Amino acid sequence: MKIKLLFLSLLLIGGLRVKAQTLTPEQLQADFTRFRTALAEVHPEMYRYTPKPVFDSLFAATQARLNRPMTQQEFYVTMVPLLVALKDGHIKWIPAGQDEHYPFSTSKLFPLKVYVVENRVWVVGNCGSETVPKGAELLRINGKPVSEVIQQLLPNMTFADGHTVNGKYEDLNHFFAGYYATFIGAPDAYEVQYRSGNEEKMIALAPVTLDQIKAYDEKQKPAAQKPFRLTFTDDFKAATMTIERFWDDKKEQDYAKFLKQSFRELREKRVESLVLDLRNNEGGEEKYGVLLYQYLARKPFRYYEYISVRQKKNYSFPVWSPKLYQKFKWLVVRKRGDGYVFTKQAGLKRQKPKRDAFQGNLAVLVNGLSFSVTTEFSARVHADQRATFIGQETGGGYVGDNSGIFAITQLPHSKIDLGIGMFGFHMANLPATLKPGQGILPDHVVVPTVEDVLTGNDRAMQKALQLIQTGSAAGKSSITTR
Repeated sequence: MKIKLLFLSLLLIGGLRVKAQTLTPEQLQADFTRFRTALAEVHPEMYRYTPKPVFDSLFAATQARLNRPMTQQEFYVTMVPLLVALKDGHIKWIPAGQDEHYPFSTSKLFPLKVYVVENRVWVVGNCGSETVPKGAELLRINGKPVSEVIQQLLPNMTFADGHTVNGKYEDLNHFFAGYYATFIGAPDAYEVQYRSGNEEKMIALAPVTLDQIKAYDEKQKPAAQKPFRLTFTDDFKAATMTIERFWDDKKEQDYAKFLKQSFRELREKRVESLVLDLRNNEGGEEKYGVLLYQYLARKPFRYYEYISVRQKKNYSFPVWSPKLYQKFKWLVVRKRGDGYVFTKQAGLKRQKPKRDAFQGNLAVLVNGLSFSVTTEFSARVHADQRATFIGQETGGGYVGDNSGIFAITQLPHSKIDLGIGMFGFHMANLPATLKPGQGILPDHVVVPTVEDVLTGNDRAMQKALQLIQTGSAAGKSSITTR
């Protein structure tokens, strides 16, 4: 399962008191050794994007810096470049018991909600009492140009596979205040320079607490909808299917039942074109991606080429991983060349389309939060030239990802939890023209403007419906490598 690990904070306790303590060089070196050992023994694809010699140099440089006492936060920040070098958006690095995105400060936080596009930042909300006009462009924060702020934060962010960046921008849109506090600071006040219309202004803003940010976010949530939805145009020639996640809740909809009923209805109504909205879908269960493609494929297909595993033997350090996997890994992990593979996965077998598989035109909407299982599914669709893609490059990698079930270890002195996906997924039958580290690149790139964000104007959906109406979404997507 590839959704964000909610159970990391439940793993072990004791991290709260470490935040204020100073760790000795001996303690730092011991935690560094555990960290490096865990990656070497668990991570299935350490060198998928960064060569071993580069990694070895990074390890040596990082270890050399651990020669003085450090706080938990200083150690956390020092180790982050090693995690970034993995280029693995699933990796988890969380001080025990802390919020993943606000690990060291829950007060003195930046009070504005922002929208980031490359090096430009706009205001889309205010969490504090002082206000900056929505739609205003931020120019400086405490004297530093916002372009420099973004370029300082991006290299410390891990939510991206390969060389993709849109997942990082989406993370900044949601958790800018947390990243700023962790990697730049949590000052007593924020002096902000902004441009609204033709005027530039300066304002001093009081910081806010995490509770204030969460209260603001709660108020901005849209009205609750079912996570799986199917709607039709008035003439029933086209339909829109929204899949918010690739997992279901027993208290809500049944995913398999939704697909079965929906695709039967599409056939009965003789729908000609389908828009599949996978934006902001961060993933879930691998089998749910396979099942969806069975309802869209025009011919039998292979989904995964293989699933790599680092080793079959037990780990040499204390670690948590699912008991069921530990019990049966001797049956499902086998030798393959110089490594090992996981064999118990339906997606490794040749799959047949479902009886009610949709054969019409298909358009797929994706963005930076289309991740993990969502990107795997999109890779299969795109490689088979089954759909036209619209939106922004996915946060997940086209060739596959490192995820599945996780092994989690807590570093003994700093009390930071390191969560590592144990499986390296490799998609089958990919185009030879792919560039290393790319995500799914849309055929039609649509980047929302700040006005779109503030007004709810959905230009990507409008583009998809326009293509369908003009017959341009015929499911013959070219393999883009730009």
